[in-house]
Amino acid sequence: MKNNNQITKLQLITFIIQTQIGVAFLSLPFDTYKFAKGDSWISLLITGVVMQVLVFFYFILSNRFPKQDLFQILQSLLGRFVGKCLTLFYFAYFLLTGATILILFVYIIKKWMLPYTPYWVILLLMCAIGIYLAIENLTVIARFYFIAMIVLFFFIFVTPMAIKDGNIHYIMPIGHSGVWKILNGSAHATLAWQGLELFLIVSPFVPASSKEKLKAVTLANIFVTLLYTFLTFVCLIYFSGDEISLMPQPVLYLLKSFSFTIIERPDIVIISLWIILVGTSFVSYLYGASLAATFVIKKWKRQPFVYLAALFCFIFALFFNGEKEIEKLTKFTTNIGFIFLMAMPVFLLLISLLFKKQQRGDLNAKNN
Repeated sequence: MKNNNQITKLQLITFIIQTQIGVAFLSLPFDTYKFAKGDSWISLLITGVVMQVLVFFYFILSNRFPKQDLFQILQSLLGRFVGKCLTLFYFAYFLLTGATILILFVYIIKKWMLPYTPYWVILLLMCAIGIYLAIENLTVIARFYFIAMIVLFFFIFVTPMAIKDGNIHYIMPIGHSGVWKILNGSAHATLAWQGLELFLIVSPFVPASSKEKLKAVTLANIFVTLLYTFLTFVCLIYFSGDEISLMPQPVLYLLKSFSFTIIERPDIVIISLWIILVGTSFVSYLYGASLAATFVIKKWKRQPFVYLAALFCFIFALFFNGEKEIEKLTKFTTNIGFIFLMAMPVFLLLISLLFKKQQRGDLNAKNN
């Protein structure tokens, strides 16, 4: 009998992609330009390479615990008490990231589309969308993510229209920013890759060999890296340095500059499609937070924790609506992301290798 929580290799690819590509999608060229200038596209390629190294670490760790999710691995390696404590930290991290997504989303929506709509109304609508999908099982979520890939292909096919009006001299000479600034830009782009850690949560629910899972996540990382790099490259050659430094969402300004005969406000259409990408990313973090909470409190089913997680994100987001506050929160979330995206999985892998610990028996991950 087929498990309702199982997803295919292709759905794993789209799940990772849709989790990673969200709010940062529109502002990434601006965020990296502040540090690496015209070499921002190189910074993103470097980040993609670093993330691929991280994918190999994830692969080795999951291969040693093939039927356990991240929270069960924590308990197997560090003991019941410490494992559950760290699971609570992951729960808090997922909530923080989900709330940050909400805050950045509302900030952009109010700026571009709904300036007079109350802040809390927009928050409430996105939370409702998140709850509606996050309470479903993994199979349903993954199927929706697969359909939502249409939105990404829209951006992929439309963006190249700007290349004919671009000026390659804006990024010349290549490497002029210097190695340190390029690496600094790469470090600050990490937020755009957050979501990769959810592979360790959904991996047990993919009926495939370890090598097939590695191939799937690698393809997802390549897709995300090339998409981010391509969009940033187009923005860099389309806008001058003085222009892009004044555009917090250069991708929107880029697409807004196109003229269509039958569409008067293409930016409104583009934002409407972008909302889908934000929604999928937010749903993934609600899903991850609810799984973490269920692992700690086993008496409850997962669905009530989805409501609680969304409520927390909603209340937390109400306290952040100023530009400087949002900037500080984004920086804080990025720094915290280094711990849970990179440091913690690598630490777990080292513990597993040093003490020769791996899965014993047939303990299976559970997904409500």
